[in-house]
Amino acid sequence: MDFYNPNEKIRLMRKQFGINQSLLEDVNMTRAFISMMESGKRKISRKSSELLAKKFNSIAKEMSININLDDEYFYRRPEEDARFFCEKALLKEEVTHEELKEIIDVAKTYQLSDMLINAYKVNGEICFVEADYMNAFTNFSSALGKCKEINQKSLQPYIYNAMGVCKIRRNEDEEAVFYFSQALWYAKEQNNDLYFIKASYNLALGYSKMKEYEKCLEVIEKNILEKDISAEIEELLKARILKANTYLRTGEKEKVLCEYLKIIDSLREDDIDTRSMIYNNIAEYHYNNEQFEESLKYIDRAQKLRNRESISTILDTKAKIFLKQGLYNEGIMILELAISFAEEYKQFTVLFEVYKHLINVYELIGDLEKVKEAAKMLLDTLDKNNIDKGRSYAIYKLIEINTTEGNVEESLSLLHKLKPILIDE
Repeated sequence: MDFYNPNEKIRLMRKQFGINQSLLEDVNMTRAFISMMESGKRKISRKSSELLAKKFNSIAKEMSININLDDEYFYRRPEEDARFFCEKALLKEEVTHEELKEIIDVAKTYQLSDMLINAYKVNGEICFVEADYMNAFTNFSSALGKCKEINQKSLQPYIYNAMGVCKIRRNEDEEAVFYFSQALWYAKEQNNDLYFIKASYNLALGYSKMKEYEKCLEVIEKNILEKDISAEIEELLKARILKANTYLRTGEKEKVLCEYLKIIDSLREDDIDTRSMIYNNIAEYHYNNEQFEESLKYIDRAQKLRNRESISTILDTKAKIFLKQGLYNEGIMILELAISFAEEYKQFTVLFEVYKHLINVYELIGDLEKVKEAAKMLLDTLDKNNIDKGRSYAIYKLIEINTTEGNVEESLSLLHKLKPILIDE
């Protein structure tokens, strides 16, 4: 996109409408003065810019054209026009990737660092909503790099946290923990209480996913639950839920149910997503204790409340209950449904877990062809979305089956695929 000097704008606008300077004359603006402004011999003042804008808007209107020039259009220099363009475009309620690319190009050309940071940030946010976590991370990383370059610190807690969330959504948990730790450090340095709490919760979640439960509980207690923070802050509730979930995973039965029931009592009536999540976790608790009727009661409550986007976890729990009771066909059908929802909404953590459960069932009933089919589907999905976590598992399962079937060549080919993954791990 091109931006012009004030005098060039007058000349280009005149040529566009095919008019001479005399049509622009005004009581306070003679033709000679207009000529001097157009040639660059006289600087265009704000007042002159306002008069010129009104003249051109009026001429355009007579031709049934709406150009809507603002009063300072002819006053602004190219770099000011570039900033004006970027600011206006970024204020739009909806902005596309193509528009953001144009904003980024303009901001780079005119060295508008703050606009460049905002454009990368907005592009990252849009990619994140679209579940394109890799490109979201790339854009946030570009924004962070520019923040470092100009020593802009205030956005860094937000950006580091966003980068961590992108990583955790891609099951890259160790990297996520690094970014959350950075977000926490910068939030603490700047007394940014909001992102101190957000990053603390996400850091605890990262530790939980890595099965480092002691670290998870330590962060929750020290950074969130022991702090004097408002009950309205979302992360307080999420931290209490994560704490209860951690007790569930570590087998502390006497604490789990009590924590969940206290959380349910504290929920607002309209907080149906959280209520559904807790019902699912209570179902998981009863499942672990082989109380299947009670487990099904809570899973049905959860399923009635849950939306499509987050139904996969509930379906996975429900399938496990059926499978534990020997209802394999029903369990397999539910797991396949959970996979379709997880794929649709790019919930890769859940997807990997559901596929593992499905493969375990096929192994249990001795259907090796179905094991191979499921492992291939998992690997294809992970490859298509460039997800690392789960690839070694899928390849290993395919090696197992091909070795059992005597397919030595295919097994060796798969081993070559597995080798770099194991080295990286």
